[in-house]
Amino acid sequence: MGDNTSGNQKEVIGKAVRRYLIVIIRSNLFLLIAFTGITYGVFYFYYDRVIKSSSSVFCIKRIEFDGNERVKDVLLLKASGLKYKSNIFAVSIREVKKKLENIAWIRSVVVQRKFPNKIYIRVAERTPIAILQSKYKLYLIDADGKILENDGVVDFSNLPIVMGEGAEREADRLLCRLDKFPKIRSQLVFAVRLSKRRWNLKINRGITVKLPEKGINHAIEVLDEISDGNGFFNRDISIIDLRMLDRVIVTKKRSNDHENG
Repeated sequence: MGDNTSGNQKEVIGKAVRRYLIVIIRSNLFLLIAFTGITYGVFYFYYDRVIKSSSSVFCIKRIEFDGNERVKDVLLLKASGLKYKSNIFAVSIREVKKKLENIAWIRSVVVQRKFPNKIYIRVAERTPIAILQSKYKLYLIDADGKILENDGVVDFSNLPIVMGEGAEREADRLLCRLDKFPKIRSQLVFAVRLSKRRWNLKINRGITVKLPEKGINHAIEVLDEISDGNGFFNRDISIIDLRMLDRVIVTKKRSNDHENG
């Protein structure tokens, strides 16, 4: 008899606990639903009543470009896809940035909303370091080997010319090495990349300098030493071969070459 009474009491207590838990769950669920509804209502009211009703306040009236020199504002505006009088909240910052960075001259872009009605765009342009000759055409290239354009090359006629397969990718490394030797660097006319392995330099007076595949820094040091104040480059020299680290092989111009040149 006692066991039955004890069992009934446990069952009654269990039912009471379950009902209590259900009430709590339902209450929390109700609160969650209520909170979500209120949040949505506030957002809807703000967007529909404030932003939409104030469309004249938040429409784009100014688009400002900064940092650009080579790329004109009109080209940036066209490429960006931005439209005056459109809602500033409808602008996709990521999409505008992506479109502008597709322009060859543009290295990076920052796009910002300036409330209530201005879009500010800061661009960083690429800097040409050399002129690439490819298939009888000339192109400007930057330190990353990015081909910029073939118009306006005349504005950078002081830059050295590079050519050969892979020359655009290795040009910056070569020129950085030559920058440590201003005398050689100043006489460089063009550089030819051979078999994607090494360089030939053409310097003033038509001298060809053959650099090695490895040990290029040492070879340039040797070239700088032999040209140091001794008029070496003013002699009747056609080729300076530095491909062997322990020797310098010099080829003189042929007499008929000298007479023609």
